[in-house]
Amino acid sequence: MKAFFDLRDAKGGAVYVFDGKTAPAYTIAFTLDETGKFVFKETLPAFEDVWLGLPLSMLGFRLLEFPFTGLEKIRHALPFELEGMVLKGLNEIVWDVIMVGDHPGETGGPQKALAVYTEKKTLSALLNSLKEAVVEPSVVTSIELAGLANGSFPDISEALLTPPPSGPEERAALAHAELSRPRPSINLRAGELQFTKPREELGRRIKTAFILAGLLLIAFSLRSLVGIYFLNKQTGAIETQMSRSVSKMIAGHGTGNLQVSLMELEGSLAELRREKAGFGGVPALEELKKLSLAKAGGVVIREISMNGSGMIIKGEAHALSDVEAEKNAVRRDFSQVNVLETRNQGSTVLFTLSVKI
Repeated sequence: MKAFFDLRDAKGGAVYVFDGKTAPAYTIAFTLDETGKFVFKETLPAFEDVWLGLPLSMLGFRLLEFPFTGLEKIRHALPFELEGMVLKGLNEIVWDVIMVGDHPGETGGPQKALAVYTEKKTLSALLNSLKEAVVEPSVVTSIELAGLANGSFPDISEALLTPPPSGPEERAALAHAELSRPRPSINLRAGELQFTKPREELGRRIKTAFILAGLLLIAFSLRSLVGIYFLNKQTGAIETQMSRSVSKMIAGHGTGNLQVSLMELEGSLAELRREKAGFGGVPALEELKKLSLAKAGGVVIREISMNGSGMIIKGEAHALSDVEAEKNAVRRDFSQVNVLETRNQGSTVLFTLSVKI
């Protein structure tokens, strides 16, 4: 389940809990006490993902113009533009930007962008209060600004000063629309307040993966030793069978039994080839060493399976771009790497790679 914590004002708001449908499965009201602590009317369940929505009263705005377009370029230039325009220093605020109006080239005019910011101290206090309730939002946005990101409000000043009134149902619909966007309208969870839980979890998973890889190497080594023992034993048995088959051929020569004996001998040889092929396998130690050196950020390896011709790698990533980066990293040591499958699961992308050795 996903949840949107809609802080309507400094007094409180509501939690809209969604289970895949447009309308919330249920709503939980909450208030803020004198210390700014969240007080919920009922016990909170566990959520897959949580977004926090701030009211306009907690946000500051600056309307800027740029001679170029591109969200990332404008984000890069934004700190230089905001310097001296906000009362508090840049070190005391977190910010994001919304592209508004026409793009350069379409009208020949500049690109308009709305810088949105809030105080780090205020946001940090809210996040710490939620953390005490075992809730950690991955995104901090504002549903009142969703219309600006969609271009629904031509007059930005009017939209900010007098936002359209909305009741619980309308706000729940806005929260669902914001959760359904490919990326939030804004995300003020940045810098020192960035959501680091996936990164910390990634570190733990990488450590676990290395431990499992070590155990896997030990298992392969033991398997090789056991395989050598049984192969030698089976080779001796086959040698004995071949001797008997040759004896049969000599004894049966001229009586019509020679062809049958040859077929038995060929069957034994085929069985020996299969045993040797199975034992040959993959040089596991060397290949896993190469794989461990292929590094790409934002990726967790969940499973590695090996056969005579290659490896199947399963894992999860933050985005499709991370999957592509992992594929390119592995390709530096292996000639043929393909993406067999990708699918979204919550906020992550599950993927499967095939590697030909």
